[in-house]
Amino acid sequence: MLPGPVFHLPYPSADNGVTTEQALQALERLFSVEIDVHEVGCFILEAVQGEAGFLALEPAFAQALRGFCDTHGILIIIDEIQSGFGRTGQRFAFPRLGIEPDLLLLGKSIAGGVPLGAVVGRRELMASLPKGGLGGTYSGNPLACAAGVATLALMSDANLSSWGELQERAIVGRYAAWKANGLTPYLGRLTGVGAMRGIELITPEGKPATAQLAQVMEQARAAGLLLMPAGKARHIIRLLAPLTIEPALLERGLDILEQCLAQLA
Repeated sequence: MLPGPVFHLPYPSADNGVTTEQALQALERLFSVEIDVHEVGCFILEAVQGEAGFLALEPAFAQALRGFCDTHGILIIIDEIQSGFGRTGQRFAFPRLGIEPDLLLLGKSIAGGVPLGAVVGRRELMASLPKGGLGGTYSGNPLACAAGVATLALMSDANLSSWGELQERAIVGRYAAWKANGLTPYLGRLTGVGAMRGIELITPEGKPATAQLAQVMEQARAAGLLLMPAGKARHIIRLLAPLTIEPALLERGLDILEQCLAQLA
């Protein structure tokens, strides 16, 4: 059976200028105009949006949504496939929102790069599934599960915290220096939290600098650094190095990025 209709709401974040109030107004309009609240089964959201350019969700909205869903019997599903396992400085990103999801979607870092996915949820929800009712492309593989067990053993809270803090200090410190020194007029905001960061490129007129980002990516690749674009306009550089990267290698990558950004001046 195909899922029912999907509706979208604005994503409130200090990183994109959408406020909690605007998102809640859109939520109110959704149920006033688009669909009856009793026809909605769940809200699916990312605690930190990945493909959009590492935008951190406003905690006030998450808490208001949690209250709304509790009132109307709607589930909250949080996707932490990108933000989980230390990327934001703690094991998962959702605790900074002040809520708990009903279901949590996991993947990628859970097995150190070996394909593996998982769903974690409230006992009454997980226990309600019939035998064999939960499956997926990246579940049940013995090799992937063994890799997951080994990876999770290394992902202690202490390790995750130290790895994330090291990257955060390096990235935030370098960005602050670039901004203070006027490295390039195209340097916009630093988005995200912890080690999950995006660097926005904008034109002096305030428009997405998509062409400039493409130039930076090409020059960086020639220098040995692979970068990923993000954002609707593909104008945000996504920084998502392995948490276990050696500090010297991280600094080398930032050096190359700095050199490429400087050529935009």
